[in-house]
Amino acid sequence: MELSDELDVLRASTLFAGFNDDQLEAVTKVGRRRSFEEEDRIVRAGESGARSLWLILEGKVCVQLGEERILTLGPGQYFGEMALLSETSQERSADVIPMAPTTCFEFQRSHLLGLVSSTPEIAILMLGELARRLRTTTELLRRLSESTPACKAAAVELGIRASDQQLSDVATIEYPIEPEGG
Repeated sequence: MELSDELDVLRASTLFAGFNDDQLEAVTKVGRRRSFEEEDRIVRAGESGARSLWLILEGKVCVQLGEERILTLGPGQYFGEMALLSETSQERSADVIPMAPTTCFEFQRSHLLGLVSSTPEIAILMLGELARRLRTTTELLRRLSESTPACKAAAVELGIRASDQQLSDVATIEYPIEPEGG
């Protein structure tokens, strides 16, 4: 994959929406290309010291909790964003496993923080997407909170307000790539 192709994947990613070409090129300079074979583990649940955000360039990955597949991600989508926002001693919450040969950009927390320090507008652009993703997850959790007594108890513990809505069957959480301006 050439740099122009990588820039196209970055442009298509909601995480880098609104970035100009100079900002996108700066992002590619702090990222490191990593290739994985099917069934490798990119991220292991329970690993401590989470320090990287991953953007999929090619291929497809599955996010798993135990043996349950909860999310499938492809080119332009990302995972590991909590590593940017939390302390580095935090444990990873899920396994991430390629479903086919997969290439990702790995962005180590320290490298992205350096980039953000030198170009603060990059942080503002990325935080908007991270906030949108958090809202999506919070809404799903709010809807799930009424599905069983155990979920309702967990929601109370997390401080999520219960609703009258039911969510009968959730197999995955989808974080769609939104069109520009969306």
